Amino acid sequence: MAKNKTQGNPNIQKLWPVSILSRRFSHYQQVNPALLKLFYEHRDREQRAPQQAYASRDDLLDQYPVNHDLQDLATFIRDGIFEIAKETNAQYWEDKAEINIYLTGLWFQISNGYAFHETHVHGNCSWSGVYYVQAGDSSTSADSLGDGRPNGITRFYGPHMEYMAGGHGDYGNYYVQDSSWDSYPQDGKLCIFPSHLKHMVYPYNGEKDRVIVSFHAQVHNAKGLKYNYSFGN
Repeated sequence: MAKNKTQGNPNIQKLWPVSILSRRFSHYQQVNPALLKLFYEHRDREQRAPQQAYASRDDLLDQYPVNHDLQDLATFIRDGIFEIAKETNAQYWEDKAEINIYLTGLWFQISNGYAFHETHVHGNCSWSGVYYVQAGDSSTSADSLGDGRPNGITRFYGPHMEYMAGGHGDYGNYYVQDSSWDSYPQDGKLCIFPSHLKHMVYPYNGEKDRVIVSFHAQVHNAKGLKYNYSFGN
């Protein structure tokens, strides 16, 4: 099923690329402070998890249906999902197809005290993502690491990562060693990725908390179809 326009050497097909979208919310400076206030009040009201590793339930949009700032962020997220889904499915979507994007889960997380998230994927959705409300003291770039370990970054692993240990490594497959990509937190930054892509969050510790919004999304066409199994229509 893979299709890709030949670039460079016409004898070589470069197949199955992995796409990740990164963009910044244009008015995060107005929205983020309001979201921080909402999230801390929500956490303090529940008092059901450690302060250093708190995660809300994933029905946040249902809990705050009239919160302008949260709904504004949700619109920005949906626009980003449409942008990357349209680009990656350009060869398969019908022209002028009516697309419906559903945020099937959206929640916030507050972390500190070396809280982290081990390698995982997300199920029952096509796209997932993270929006950085407050980066705190997270690592800002590869150059900022020095000899230390990353602080609070999100690391993504390429599909071939799990096969590297048992494979023969030489100069012919040197490109395989480039098996990960890091998203460095930045206030107002949105990162959207395929839900099947393995990723993890490095331990975070800082003067300020690391605060993010995570989400899952499903994308349907106007008929509500998740998938056209025939590929013939």
